[in-house]
Amino acid sequence: MGNYFDDVTLTLTAESDGVAVDVSCDVTAATLTPDTPEEIRKRLCGQKTVTGTTTWSLELTWDQNWAAGAAGPPVVDPGLSKFLIDHDGELADFSIVWPLEATEATGILRCKPGAFGGTAGEIAEASLTLGLDGPPTFGPITVAAAEAPPEGDRADDETSYAEAS
Repeated sequence: MGNYFDDVTLTLTAESDGVAVDVSCDVTAATLTPDTPEEIRKRLCGQKTVTGTTTWSLELTWDQNWAAGAAGPPVVDPGLSKFLIDHDGELADFSIVWPLEATEATGILRCKPGAFGGTAGEIAEASLTLGLDGPPTFGPITVAAAEAPPEGDRADDETSYAEAS
């Protein structure tokens, strides 16, 4: 369809605590990227291309957010920067819900910390490639992903992390 990648939800759930964290408002770009190695082998009988196993990664760019979040009400999720450093080395389930395409991608990624700091006078950004533990699954949006949290249980997008803390 060629829709814009807008109003997308990125949720991470660390396997160690099982708490789903919405990091959508920190992220400026999220791309699932396959890598399929190919090697041309010269043999006595001629050339042959050997294809390896495809691996996947999630490439993220985000505005650094080191907020710890708040248990609420209202609930305020921790920032992506904080989530990644707190779960360094752990596996986490992810869900990317793209409503304009009525599609969701899910899988398991390996957490590692991102950059801290940046250029004076500019928003501190970070970019990171997170390896996946197996291929992602693509399909229609599931009911659980489409359901919004109950009214008053989540901070709205206008509440800053500093106000909620």
